[in-house]
Amino acid sequence: MKNTFKLSLAAVLVSSAMAANAGISIVDNEQGNFSIGGDVEFDFNFQDRDSQTANEFDQTGRILLEFSGERYTENGHVFQVNVQPLMGSDGNVNLDDAWFAFGAQDGWNLRMGRFEAFDMFPVGQDTFLEYSGDTANDLVVEGSAYVYQMKEGRGRGSSGQLMYSQSFNNLYLELASMIGERDVLFAGDTYHGKPIETTKDALLLRPVVGYQAGNFGIAASMEANLVKDAVTVRGNNGELVDISDRMGYGVTANYTTADWNLIANFAYMDAVDENNMSVGVNALYKGFGLGYIHAANEYENKVVSTNYASGDVNVNTWYASYEFADVLSVDDFSIYLGAYYTTVDNKTDASQTLATNFAEDDDKGVRVRFKYFF
Repeated sequence: MKNTFKLSLAAVLVSSAMAANAGISIVDNEQGNFSIGGDVEFDFNFQDRDSQTANEFDQTGRILLEFSGERYTENGHVFQVNVQPLMGSDGNVNLDDAWFAFGAQDGWNLRMGRFEAFDMFPVGQDTFLEYSGDTANDLVVEGSAYVYQMKEGRGRGSSGQLMYSQSFNNLYLELASMIGERDVLFAGDTYHGKPIETTKDALLLRPVVGYQAGNFGIAASMEANLVKDAVTVRGNNGELVDISDRMGYGVTANYTTADWNLIANFAYMDAVDENNMSVGVNALYKGFGLGYIHAANEYENKVVSTNYASGDVNVNTWYASYEFADVLSVDDFSIYLGAYYTTVDNKTDASQTLATNFAEDDDKGVRVRFKYFF
């Protein structure tokens, strides 16, 4: 194993000075394999946002490199490593995945590091998908609706992850966990108008059960923090309130044929003084994608605050895309056209302090994406 990876590293250093080729396999034999790959993705974007006086036109993008290795043993076990550096066109260098795993070939697997677990809210060919105003789909933002998508415990956290997975014919089981500080979920270190008072390391669990029967697949999951008082604020009665007490549930189903890919998603979050529900459907047919997401947020002033917001805030988002595949007769080189349109419907009590923060903006945008896998 040590010799194999020494040779692989040397080959990587040599190949870095050569032109990129699709699917470079450095080592591939009965003992394992080591390869490098990645993708290039650059976008030209135009957005019209009601919350801003001027339209936005910019170019974004990044180059992702992937180093992937596997080692097979004679007794049927496998060891895996995966690293994905990410270089942005803005000059920033980040990291997508960095994980190590071991287990049985075609059996159980234990993964640790930085990665994403099972996608419980896939949105299909989402070339361009945004939400109105300051609507959030990754953080809980003060005075903004939340498009909850079952990914608070999905992964790529900064403090560590551990995941066990195993397949039994058509049945797939997964138990993912995230470790570390939980206050990073709450933008601005506030919740319903109250500043965060205390924090400590949390433990999130996210079990998934999936089943595939022919062209049809379905999966169900939940996610929750098991550490009490991981993040607290001062409540109405002056006592500390545990806002890390959040329970999420989700179901996703798909139907796939040679030409069609149909997906339906449902996600629900039960949190302190608010509930967030999202439903989504999307379809892909021969390169053309179309999708819709509806998010319903219900706020109440019971525990944390008396004047945050009470009532409903709904978000409706439509998005579409089209892929021109194998451009210039080159495999793995595609040009995508994408567009979205999104609205917010604020039904909260206008007398509440932060009710007007849920701006009823109509936002829209279009994008041209150039993508190449190598």
